[in-house]
Amino acid sequence: MTSQFLTVLARHARPVLAGGIFAGLLLPDLAALLRPLMEAAVVTSLTLSMLRTDWPSIVAYGRRPARAGTALGWILLGAPALTLAAVAALGVPAGLAVALVFAAAAPPVTAAPAFALLLGLDAALALVVLVVGTALLPLTLGPVAFWLLDLELSVGLGPFLLRIAIFIGLPFLVSGISRRYIQRGWLDARATEINGAIVLALVVFAIGIMDGVTARLLADPWTVAGFAGAAFALNFALQALGTGAFLWMGRRQALTMGLCSGYRNMAIMLVLTAGIAGPDMWLYVAMAQLPMYILPMLTNPLYRRLLDAPV
Repeated sequence: MTSQFLTVLARHARPVLAGGIFAGLLLPDLAALLRPLMEAAVVTSLTLSMLRTDWPSIVAYGRRPARAGTALGWILLGAPALTLAAVAALGVPAGLAVALVFAAAAPPVTAAPAFALLLGLDAALALVVLVVGTALLPLTLGPVAFWLLDLELSVGLGPFLLRIAIFIGLPFLVSGISRRYIQRGWLDARATEINGAIVLALVVFAIGIMDGVTARLLADPWTVAGFAGAAFALNFALQALGTGAFLWMGRRQALTMGLCSGYRNMAIMLVLTAGIAGPDMWLYVAMAQLPMYILPMLTNPLYRRLLDAPV
């Protein structure tokens, strides 16, 4: 029964994920119930994604360090620096500005390889940027938080680093140990069920992140709409910039970098910056789920046309 349920989730991932967002808005009590499970959902989804990782593809890109290094430099440092300059020039309110910069500093969302496959892009490149970008986050998030944004921390540096170790190091540790003792054939045979478990974890997060959003939407709809608009705008802008900056790699790889640039793992950033970035961070992370779950279905024909067009 559990296997069948997870298989159904995996096969209908896109509508299920989108439905989770709207379920959180329409069922605020359910959102409040699942909110305490969000951190566990983040760890679970990342751990399972690491189990599904095709490590030989990462090794292949490792033989081309200039490409991988340039891609990671843009994702983790270049994008947040440009975003900071843009929000300063536009006079974006402080709370939203901090959320936007943190969004631009996040690694790609854990579903980036799946989105790449769905859209006919380079899933291996998306996987490399996801895995290595997430692994390097402890080294890059500090400069973004402490130097670019000059935030006054409500937690000490020790607890901050511990939070990073738990929510990034633990998935790598658990998945690494599991892959050492679990045969690859067993994992491949259960790929669909594992994908379904990832979808389930993401749905729990999608519903839980909407806790309090319904009330704020009713009380201050213009602010919520503004944050949603900013989330779509940042997603579009980073996709365009990422694609344009990496056209030298080839059209397919450039579009993949655009995808990774726009689709960021705000779940990890919310967990790691808990108590640091302020209350607007929560609202922005909730609104950032909208473009991530809606755009793949809308942009699929555009990607097909761009990939099929003559060079």
